[in-house]
Amino acid sequence: MTSFRPIMRMQWKHLLFVHWPIPVEIMRPLIPACFEVDTFDDQAWVGLVPFTMRDVSPVGLPRVPWRGVTDFHECNVRTYVRFGEEVGVYFFSLDAASRLGVWGAKTFFHLPYKNARISLHRHGESIDYRVDRLDPPRATMHCRWSVGEPLPRSQPGELPHFLTERYQLMTTDRAGQPRRCRIAHDLWPLRAAQLVELNDELVAAAGLQVPSSPPLVHHVDHIDVRAGRLETLRKPDGTSEGVG
Repeated sequence: MTSFRPIMRMQWKHLLFVHWPIPVEIMRPLIPACFEVDTFDDQAWVGLVPFTMRDVSPVGLPRVPWRGVTDFHECNVRTYVRFGEEVGVYFFSLDAASRLGVWGAKTFFHLPYKNARISLHRHGESIDYRVDRLDPPRATMHCRWSVGEPLPRSQPGELPHFLTERYQLMTTDRAGQPRRCRIAHDLWPLRAAQLVELNDELVAAAGLQVPSSPPLVHHVDHIDVRAGRLETLRKPDGTSEGVG
């Protein structure tokens, strides 16, 4: 991917990836027509990702901690898509405990952010995370997990790499035009994790029913991230193939 100029910086902490396979024919109607469902072994995937934002600030300005503005909890429901040769993350929802953050992301990045009450409690290697969405459709999530040993860095062609090493989000604007925001960070320092408890309504609120088989889970302690501006997505022939 070509380089870009970051405009925001942040740190993501206490992050859990929870993933389930989903049949492509179920996922396809939920994705804008301008995107293709990206698959691994002919399966689409849905992810539930709770974490904490820290030090969210514009590049070039000093970090000034401000709870609910620069520091807040977030939990997203996502899948993986393609636009031509580009691959990215597509979000069904992003619940955040920051009214200003929700307003800004919806207004300037066309992302489906929702206001929520969120709590995180860590006791040693055990983490308890709760979400109570305040916007419609109302939904809750409670998960508890234990953090395991560091894992080898994922490699191209492996499922963890497919699910995590994604360096742009993809969305559509109000006119249905495909847009993207690129991000930059080191390779994910994945750790093993054991899901002790999960009671989730967020994925169902996105219109998906997960299988009864245990999900694939990974933990990340923290990672520094930089993000660029929202851009129009275009294929090599210059077309964007929007649906509006």
